[in-house]
Amino acid sequence: MKKFFARWLEAVDMSKGDLAAMGIDTKACARALRDMQAVCRDAWQCGIMRGFNGNMSIRLDTKDGYALLVTGTCVAKGHLKPGDVALADAEGRAVRGPAVSSETAMHVAIYKRRPDVRYVLHVHPAAMLALSLRVAEQDYLRMPLFESAAWREKLVMAAACEPGTEELANSTADGFADPDIKAVFMGKHGLCAVGHTAVEALGVCEQYEHLAQTQLHFLS
Repeated sequence: MKKFFARWLEAVDMSKGDLAAMGIDTKACARALRDMQAVCRDAWQCGIMRGFNGNMSIRLDTKDGYALLVTGTCVAKGHLKPGDVALADAEGRAVRGPAVSSETAMHVAIYKRRPDVRYVLHVHPAAMLALSLRVAEQDYLRMPLFESAAWREKLVMAAACEPGTEELANSTADGFADPDIKAVFMGKHGLCAVGHTAVEALGVCEQYEHLAQTQLHFLS
């Protein structure tokens, strides 16, 4: 069976030479694709990505700046196939592959605001969403626990904006203005986390979902 990277090149009609011409390191691209497949699968298995919701992007260095690997629109991230991942430019315009996620503009805005991050993961964690419907913002994840206080400081609560809009993209990116912020909770929508590695981005999402589950138990 061909490796995911080789099958992705076929699916998007590219060669290693095409990537090299753009200044993209082929080994870095292959590693990023493996990261994306593994993280999306793990996020699905732990229940923070279901059906077709959520999206993920990874920044790749190029000779002129950077490009993005982005999950395509309406694809099942838990069962990601090579043809489900698009190569886009820094503005989120698809270069090869499927149509990009409708929320790619949000990823683009975050990378511009936070050039230090290489991974952006957007999930729809059920416990976090349920908790947001039960408690006021000032009480969100507020519990007599050391972890709760520590992680609240790294989370920004953003106002509800219509999914896929420029308003949502800008609101979420603004939430990441402080480099110490790990995630932004988008009202009525979900969580967006950033990381220097794929594992970090996923781990941040898991941490907040665990705290939300704990608070829901605490309230019951």
